[in-house]
Amino acid sequence: MGLAASQARLLTITARKADCEFQSMSLSHQKLALARDMEKVSNDYQTALNTTKLVYDYYGSGDSDMDLTYDLLMSPSIYNDYYPKLVTDAKNRVILNSAYASAARAAGIPAEGLLGTPSSDVRNKFIEALVGENIITSTQAASIEGVTYGNTLGLGDTVSVTQGTTEITYDELVDMLKASSVDTSTKGITLGSTTDTGGFGDEYFGYSTNGGSWQNDTNLTIEKLLSDDTEYYLSMLSRQGEEIPFVQADMLQQKIVNKILPWIQEAFTSILGGTAASNTALQYAYNAVYDLIVPNNNIQDWIEDNQGKVSEGDKGERQKTFGAEENPTLKGYLDDIGQCEGTKGKRGHDTNQAMKAGDYLGFYYTSDKNQWFMHKDRKDKSQISISLNNVMDVFLTAYVQYMEGIEESEYYWQKGSLSDSNLYDPKDSDFTFTIVADSSTSDEDSLIQANYYDTLFNMICLNGWTENAQIDDSEYLSEMLKSGMAFISSISDDGYYYQGNYSTDKYILEVTDDEAISKAEAKYNTEKTKIENKEDTIDLKMKNLDTEISSLTTEYDTTKSIISKSIEKSFKRYDA
Repeated sequence: MGLAASQARLLTITARKADCEFQSMSLSHQKLALARDMEKVSNDYQTALNTTKLVYDYYGSGDSDMDLTYDLLMSPSIYNDYYPKLVTDAKNRVILNSAYASAARAAGIPAEGLLGTPSSDVRNKFIEALVGENIITSTQAASIEGVTYGNTLGLGDTVSVTQGTTEITYDELVDMLKASSVDTSTKGITLGSTTDTGGFGDEYFGYSTNGGSWQNDTNLTIEKLLSDDTEYYLSMLSRQGEEIPFVQADMLQQKIVNKILPWIQEAFTSILGGTAASNTALQYAYNAVYDLIVPNNNIQDWIEDNQGKVSEGDKGERQKTFGAEENPTLKGYLDDIGQCEGTKGKRGHDTNQAMKAGDYLGFYYTSDKNQWFMHKDRKDKSQISISLNNVMDVFLTAYVQYMEGIEESEYYWQKGSLSDSNLYDPKDSDFTFTIVADSSTSDEDSLIQANYYDTLFNMICLNGWTENAQIDDSEYLSEMLKSGMAFISSISDDGYYYQGNYSTDKYILEVTDDEAISKAEAKYNTEKTKIENKEDTIDLKMKNLDTEISSLTTEYDTTKSIISKSIEKSFKRYDA
């Protein structure tokens, strides 16, 4: 029985050992599969690091984060200059989403298009169908239908025949501004000769004619700022013997941004506004002056955090701590909002100190308190000044630059010395200004809306259309454009649409998709952790199996030895 029991145990050990070895081999295969999974996860992550997306860079800053979407291209807004930016296929057919496609079908426009533009009845059916698809409201539809159908828009014309335009010279523009604009006092803008700023110093407004002595004025008009021989300045004077504090510089900045700049834009809009291009150019001009005046966000946050200190306790003592010499952050602030100029030494009877601001774009700052400022009773005061004429010149330059084409125009400007810029000068330019002639058919908004949808309607009718229900997905749209399966068609200055690759469009940029990379990294880390946990579990199981196999091998050898010895004893017994 002992021999039989040993043989039975040997068989059990052999079976268990084989099972353990099989499990170990199976776990090894699982580790190989995990290694392949890890390789795939790593490859996916590496691929994601090269992921890009398309953004819309309307202002040409190069750092736009505005995703390129179908709605952005196909809805009237400042970003497409109120003309549809069409997504087209290789046959130049307009790619429509489901809503636009339904409207085209409802209007009876075949997918292959028409031989030309149809009647206004078909156009009105298309407009009414847009209401049914919730693209426009019924009120918008009624105002659009009230405008005569522009059947040549996009086919050589950019403005509806119902909206006449005419060209005027700079001198004619000045005459029209003189007749229509109002002065600053009428608009509630205070520009007195000296205005106390509540213990922070004085605000001073004045002008100089032909480089003469400083004079005072109580109001300002647009035509005065366009004058060739008169320079207007707005200044802040410190208290006696003190530096300009932050709060004064900020007050001067805010007065220009909140009062003077909107007044200038309103005056020019009343004459030049009315077309999509001009409206955009006016906004571009506003932004140019705003950027000239307003510092970056970090410095602005610093001001907001610190200017309250000036209004607490003894203002005299607290203002002194804001001096440029004692606190370099003030100089950094003034450098950022414009030109910072520290004068040295006693200047005596220098009545033209503020007028030096006329040589700079931005603010002119002097930290020299040992000087006469404008009048003898202004001795021992530092100042920050700005030429309002230069503000106007930057506004006009930006407008002309945009209308000529930002890349094509010869004009440019930057903060600092006036000599570093090339501002628009009507004496040396034959640029003409476009104004809208009287229109008896509709108001401006109706014309803009009608122009937009008439242009879209004409392109659909002329080139045909195809439906793509996925085109609303921005990622899908980007991939279609990047893969060459879709193109961008834009209206040119000659009034015609031209098709091109997205990379040739000046508003569309391909940038690294940081969001997609972040998601890929998170997924990679999650999958990596899962795989590593599985590998750790498998390693533990394999270690346990190795231990058991080793133990079974030892027991197998021992049992086999016992069996051999038992057999040997049996032979010896029978031999005896």
